[in-house]
Amino acid sequence: MQRMKMKQFARFLALLLFAAILAGCTATPDNTINTSNGAGDTGSAPFPVLGTATPDPSLATPTPTTGLVINLPSGSPVINQPTTPSWGSIISSNQPLITPTATVWGGLLTVTNTPGANTPSPTPMILKLGASGPAVSQLQRRLKDLKYNIGSVDGDFGVATEAAVKAFQARNGLTADGVAGINTLNKLNSSSALPPRPTPTPTPRATATPRATATPRISQTTFLRLGSTGSDVRRMQQRLIELGYLSGNANGEFDSVTEAAVTAFQNRHTSYSDGVAGPLTLQKLYSSSAQSTSRSAGIIGTSISRGTMDSDLVRRIQERLRELRYYTGSIDGDFGPSTEAAVKAFQTANNLPADGKVGSQTNEKLFSSSANSAGTTATPTPRPGQMTVSPTRIPFYTNVTPNPDGDYVTLREGESGTLVRALQQALKDQGFYNGEVDGMFGFGTTEAVKAFQRSKGLTPDGEAGKGTQRFLYQGSFPAGS
Repeated sequence: MQRMKMKQFARFLALLLFAAILAGCTATPDNTINTSNGAGDTGSAPFPVLGTATPDPSLATPTPTTGLVINLPSGSPVINQPTTPSWGSIISSNQPLITPTATVWGGLLTVTNTPGANTPSPTPMILKLGASGPAVSQLQRRLKDLKYNIGSVDGDFGVATEAAVKAFQARNGLTADGVAGINTLNKLNSSSALPPRPTPTPTPRATATPRATATPRISQTTFLRLGSTGSDVRRMQQRLIELGYLSGNANGEFDSVTEAAVTAFQNRHTSYSDGVAGPLTLQKLYSSSAQSTSRSAGIIGTSISRGTMDSDLVRRIQERLRELRYYTGSIDGDFGPSTEAAVKAFQTANNLPADGKVGSQTNEKLFSSSANSAGTTATPTPRPGQMTVSPTRIPFYTNVTPNPDGDYVTLREGESGTLVRALQQALKDQGFYNGEVDGMFGFGTTEAVKAFQRSKGLTPDGEAGKGTQRFLYQGSFPAGS
């Protein structure tokens, strides 16, 4: 019994000696993986925890030698720790550790981050036709900065934006599908994004010499005017289209749009502008010195409706509708819902069938000087035998002064002055006006001007323009010469 107690006492002394030896030791790194009791586990360690090391805040990212290494995920908070903890130390942290791996006694403790683990992948952004919002506005603004034609930055992914995206994709070696996916957006927002290729400057059509076969023989008795038809009119229209004064397709019908184009040409090339294409006007028109223009007077020989895209003809219609205050969208050449609505509003205000299509009748009225602008009410066309509406009394008149250059000044209803008085007197002398010569251009003067214009084969619009006054005051002045 005594011997057994001595053996137990010896074992106890040996255990104390072994514990003392361990207390004075420093951990030696070991690469062998042990899955039990990782560093910092104070619950079931096979030795007593002696104390807590004071963390050093200046050591944000320690360089491991024989101490503790913690690999943190990008963007995670820094964990402060001593570089060489001893056995009996515990890890002090501002934030809990994230997913620790198995460790070795006295070895390395590694905190790993597996990209995408337990994290749903974000859905990549895709912008395409029909999308809207701030992301589309940002896309449009970037394309516009790169000089791609997108119209206005309105946050709506329409056909113009789609066309710009396709152009960008084709220019930058991407699939030109018009859909702005992750690859397109990354390229678009990079410093290597390429702008569109420079468009070569075209040679002005005015400097081109017409071919010999394009210049017809002009008879000294040829006078093309409103109502004329035939091959001479078609040839003239083709030349006006070539020079930019008309748009569309030549149809051989001399309508008000063709007359406006002839007048516009005369304003730049002759000392008269009556809208009648006589021998001298036609000779100048077919000559190599005829100047081109970038502003068409109107469209002929075609019908345009919703769905037409990237069309110069649609741009001209949009410009004219904007002038008349029916259209407020961008001039993008796309005949969409807003353009169609503007056309219908114009048709309603001008006593035309409101079908939203720009046919010959709508086109002629749209580009005429008598087109009603937004906010005005169309005067109903009287049926045969129906009494016309009484004229509206003009509340005040605008005084018109002579042109200092001596040229004729266009006179119209609502104006007054010495020029109107002279007009009324000339109309009265020739039997077209029976009212008072009071210098005020009212309803009676308008009707007298229309009667005079009809007698001379002019457009009876009731306005005394240059051509009307030239006939009125100069009598035998040759029309269109």
